[in-house]
Amino acid sequence: MDDTLESPNPNFTGKPNIYQISGVPVEFPYKPYGSQLAFMSRVISTLDRARRQGQCHALLESPTGTGKTLSLLCSSLAWQQQQRHRPISQPPLAAMPAAEDVDPLLHGGGFIPNPEISVSEDLDQPPQSTKNQAQRKLMIPRIYYASRTHSQISQVIREFRKTSYRVPMAVLASRKHYCTNKHVCDKENVDEACKLLLKDPVGGCLEFKNANKVKGHPSLQIGGCHEIHDIEDLVKIGQHVKGCSYFAAQSLATDAQLVFCPYSYVINPIVRRAMDVDLKGSIIILDEAHNIEDMARDSGSVDVEEEVLHALQAELGQLCMADNLASTYRPLYDVIQGLIGWINIRKDSLQKHEFEHYLS
Repeated sequence: MDDTLESPNPNFTGKPNIYQISGVPVEFPYKPYGSQLAFMSRVISTLDRARRQGQCHALLESPTGTGKTLSLLCSSLAWQQQQRHRPISQPPLAAMPAAEDVDPLLHGGGFIPNPEISVSEDLDQPPQSTKNQAQRKLMIPRIYYASRTHSQISQVIREFRKTSYRVPMAVLASRKHYCTNKHVCDKENVDEACKLLLKDPVGGCLEFKNANKVKGHPSLQIGGCHEIHDIEDLVKIGQHVKGCSYFAAQSLATDAQLVFCPYSYVINPIVRRAMDVDLKGSIIILDEAHNIEDMARDSGSVDVEEEVLHALQAELGQLCMADNLASTYRPLYDVIQGLIGWINIRKDSLQKHEFEHYLS
């Protein structure tokens, strides 16, 4: 059909590839379909509602091949960009810290330490300009774009390159994907080998010491060829400058406005703590969210040998004998004892199947 016969798009602003969607100018690399306009409108309205109410959720579905990844990126980045021009006011509710909002899993075993009381809260107050900068940072929520696998993240980054949006970004991944130390990256357990090398007071890791060379590489700066980068790009830079891409990625994430990561970096509180991921006041996008149920189940599960439980029960029993520790460790001792008792009851009704795994 001739383009001149088509009805004009009411959302078109007159500027190439810029469309007004729910009051936000969105730059889109192609002429959007109606389904894409509706999709982006729903994303923006959800973000507007989250800013007003402190939080909001949306479950969005679109058929394969309708450009939902591009729609997600363009609409969320356009909304984020608009927040820079908002006047500084009270931070969003989701960004305000709550004293009672403490994740017990981050402290192990559900035991939450007593809050420390600061006696110098009114001393050395930062200047007003610093306060304004901090408030401005809160007014521009960081986007966490999570997907199931690293290959899917690479596909999303390829879509991101098609857009006109250029914001500080980072890709979080494990040491196994990022390690550039030739003596460590081929180890069976890269995480453990890296930690041991970092503790070595004599040699240490040269790549770790050069992590800033990766972060400050010209190709990663504004206008550089790797301003938008994936894991492979950062690894190549790390190999070129003999720097650590893993710690460079974490440092880049500190100042990033768009962070790509696997589901576990958002779902698992242990991983969040290890990677210093703070989700308060952030925009969280879970791509291919039908996989979330399995990931959440895995994050909340752990494999423990029965012998380990018995050893743990014995150690906790000794700790409970001390008067000053009994009240602390008795609840955990009761839990372990309950688990062992349940296993003993169920064990007699299990049958051995292939690979010698016991199944009910």
